[in-house]
Amino acid sequence: MTSHSLDVYGKGTAVWFPDVKEGWTSAQLVSKDVSGDNVKLTFLTDDGKDVVIGTTLTKLSKTNNAELPPLRNPPMLESADDLTSLSYLNEPAVLHTIRTRYLQRNIYTYSGIVLIATNPFQSVSLYTQDIIQAYSGKRRGELEPHVFAIAEDAYRAMLRDEQNQTIVVSGESGAGKTASAKFIMRYFASVDDKDRSQDVKKSNATTSGMSEVEEQIMATNPIMESFGNAKTTRNDNSSRFGKYLEIQFDKNQNIIGARIRTYLLERSRLVYQPETERNYHIFYQLCAGAPPSEKKNLELGDFTQFHYLKQGGSGTIPGVDDAAEFETTQKALSVIGITIQTQWQIFKLCAALLHIGNIEITESRNTAMVSETDQALVTATKLLGIKTADFRKWLVKKQIVTKSEKIVKDLNAQQANVVRDSVAKYIYANLFDWLVNVINESLSNEEVAKNVSSFIGVLDIYGFEHFKKNSFEQFCINYANEKLQQQFNQHVFKLEQEEYVREKINWTFIEFSDNQPCIELIEGKIGILSLLDEESRFPAGTDSSWCNKLYQHFDNPTHKKYFQKPRFGNSSFIISHYAHDVEYEVENFLEKNKDTVPDEHLALLKNTDFEFLDDILTKGSAIAAPAAKPDAKRSSVIAKKPTLGSIFKASLISLMETINSTNVHYIRCIKPNEVKVAWKFEPQMVLSQLRACGVLETIRISCAGYPSRWTFDEFVQRYYMLVRSKHWGPDTKKLCSVILDDSIKDPDKYQVGITKIFFRSGMLAYLERLRLDRLNECVTLMQKNMLRHMHQKRYQALKASTIKIQALYRRRVAMSELKRLREEKAAITIQKNWRRYIQRKQYLRAKKAIHKLQTVVRGVIARQKFEVLCRNAASTKIQSVYRGWVARRDYKMTLKRIIYIQSCLRRRLARAELKALKVEARSASHYKEVSYKLENKVIELTQNLEQKSQENKTLETKTLALESQIKSWIERYEKLESDSNNFKSSTKQNSSN
Repeated sequence: MTSHSLDVYGKGTAVWFPDVKEGWTSAQLVSKDVSGDNVKLTFLTDDGKDVVIGTTLTKLSKTNNAELPPLRNPPMLESADDLTSLSYLNEPAVLHTIRTRYLQRNIYTYSGIVLIATNPFQSVSLYTQDIIQAYSGKRRGELEPHVFAIAEDAYRAMLRDEQNQTIVVSGESGAGKTASAKFIMRYFASVDDKDRSQDVKKSNATTSGMSEVEEQIMATNPIMESFGNAKTTRNDNSSRFGKYLEIQFDKNQNIIGARIRTYLLERSRLVYQPETERNYHIFYQLCAGAPPSEKKNLELGDFTQFHYLKQGGSGTIPGVDDAAEFETTQKALSVIGITIQTQWQIFKLCAALLHIGNIEITESRNTAMVSETDQALVTATKLLGIKTADFRKWLVKKQIVTKSEKIVKDLNAQQANVVRDSVAKYIYANLFDWLVNVINESLSNEEVAKNVSSFIGVLDIYGFEHFKKNSFEQFCINYANEKLQQQFNQHVFKLEQEEYVREKINWTFIEFSDNQPCIELIEGKIGILSLLDEESRFPAGTDSSWCNKLYQHFDNPTHKKYFQKPRFGNSSFIISHYAHDVEYEVENFLEKNKDTVPDEHLALLKNTDFEFLDDILTKGSAIAAPAAKPDAKRSSVIAKKPTLGSIFKASLISLMETINSTNVHYIRCIKPNEVKVAWKFEPQMVLSQLRACGVLETIRISCAGYPSRWTFDEFVQRYYMLVRSKHWGPDTKKLCSVILDDSIKDPDKYQVGITKIFFRSGMLAYLERLRLDRLNECVTLMQKNMLRHMHQKRYQALKASTIKIQALYRRRVAMSELKRLREEKAAITIQKNWRRYIQRKQYLRAKKAIHKLQTVVRGVIARQKFEVLCRNAASTKIQSVYRGWVARRDYKMTLKRIIYIQSCLRRRLARAELKALKVEARSASHYKEVSYKLENKVIELTQNLEQKSQENKTLETKTLALESQIKSWIERYEKLESDSNNFKSSTKQNSSN
């Protein structure tokens, strides 16, 4: 941080003081007492506390005023969109500016070449197609800071310089790295070339929609997130691997392909998750989204049934539908060309891994055992297409090969679990590598590679990690961040010096923090990684023996600055990284570095009947990053298989070579709070990230030179009033020189370049104060003349107003008298008309009341007569209906009784006749008699039929007579009803009259 002279600290000067909660708190200088060599400064903080600083001028000169608190910027600059434009560029100023912009809902801030992106933890409308088109073709700085501005800047630099570009997106877990990288890819895939064609001549700029290649590039996001991302305590969608995506362009600057390189997949997450965390998303998506038929075939159920998925105790993510995400993943796989059949082979392999985790390993007498009927074992081996007996055997046993014989040794339960998990991790790692290989083949085949003219790389890589317990994964991640930070510092330093040279100003060499010794400690010939590889190759090597070797090699004055032994215990070591001191627990370092699978299991998997498994084991291993070249002195102990550390080191070296060969752009993502609450800002947390991500180091480099830079036009426009108007003219550079010569006496405080003016830290605040003083002088002069003019004008206005008021008053008196006379005449007229109106109204009211009373009386009389007529008609009708009903009831009852008596009599006679017939039937002459009786019966029935017909004719005649009689009754009733209606209408007419 830059120190300032004691003269700058005047009464009312705003400064910053450290604060435990807020990081820094603001205060103002209340009093300044310089007595001889003694100095006493009294400050009042915003919360009302007094802070007193007592020192001496001698001490201040020795320490270059380091004891004085850092100065606060003028309010005009406190929400600047570029931190390098701040007058006082210090740690609290940077924190306050980012906080101010964040609370104003501005999540992006520039810091020189770096874009600082603060995660809002909320969906914001900053990434629509309209905004993409707005940033297309615009130079950086023309619009507000935005991730699209960085993407467009990289694109323009690629066209202008014909050089490949890299956008490095870094930050800790949950800071929004993956989202930022996704928005960059969306920008390149969806920006309209028509907008660029005005500024960049392109031969092929007519399409505004995404091409097939661009859709495939966007489809890689859900695939890589499903298979490589997981929920952690810090982030619901944390990338558990590093990714470098090359977006490839042809000579016409059209996207024609892409290529992905991945780094250090967190294999251990497959078999273990800490509390509240999840495994990789794809497993939960498969359990939630697979159709019932496929679930039955793969023997899948809820995630709680699988050991690999339930350890964290958090199987769901709020607001995320795993079934819907599974469908999205399937669509993305289809877009990049993976068939549905192959997709289900992938899911079949994932299901097999889940069943492997459910294999129950028990222990008896220190010997591991697995049941032959273990359902998980049977299912897993069936899905993998391998022999159950062989897999079970080599889970609990291992084979040691010597020169003369092979020895089979029993494993204990812990060792067997390690073997089981190593097989699962090996298969999943190869599946992940195979997916990356398929994506690359789909996006960039040989034909595409021939037409690639340039590329823009997007690096989405893990940020610096520091937990209570740090293991091998954190060691590799922090090693990668050391390399990236070194490249970042060198790049910033290079750009700083290049601008000084380009502007042709005098400058001295700027020192910057170089972490090469820390990197050499890790990757040197006798570094931590080489010693780890060496120990991993020894059969008897252990974590503790490796840790002791580290103590022996590095516990010396040469390495003491970067390597330390903890005060307690012998199972850890401390490395002083650029961001923080981190203590690493050596437990499982060797196992994770070896990351080996027993040869017996490798052979078993290679002989699988599942062709897809054989394919991924072949292709997945083929695309693994090559191991680092071994030291010739240690060639005698080289293992057949490369270690994970050597693979990561080689891939990281390759990545740095790629980055160094490109023009680099930086996006530093900041996580504003730990609980992932929208728009909540925790200063201490943000401050630690700013220190870790190199932003403050960039500012320190800038402060060592000339951090504030203004173009001639900008400077003249703001500070022209510091000189007399006779100096004003069209030559802005000459006017700038006059202003600077008149305002700043020390020539070391600024330098004039070709296009810009460079200022030392704090000079802009000094110029702002001069500007404010000059404006105050001008305002005082203007106030003096304005007051004279205002008083003179006020007297003239008062005189004119007095005359006008007198005339108005006399006019008002005359008008009042006229009004009184008019009102008197109007009152008489109103009284006359009012009395006439009252009398007429009383007469009409009486007439209306009499008419209404007559109408009511006549209506009552008519209604009474009508009611009597209606009652008589109703009585008559009721009597007729009742008499008819009584007659019909008596007739029906009589008829029913007669029929009943007849039926009883006939039944009795029939029974007697039947009895007689049965007796007669026994005789021979019975049939003759029966025949004779039947003939008689027929004759009798014929006669009865004729009689009944005659009776029917008689009844029909009676029926017709009754119908005619009923018809006459109805006509009489209708006539009576008509008469009644006529009587009602006549009555109403009479009452109305």
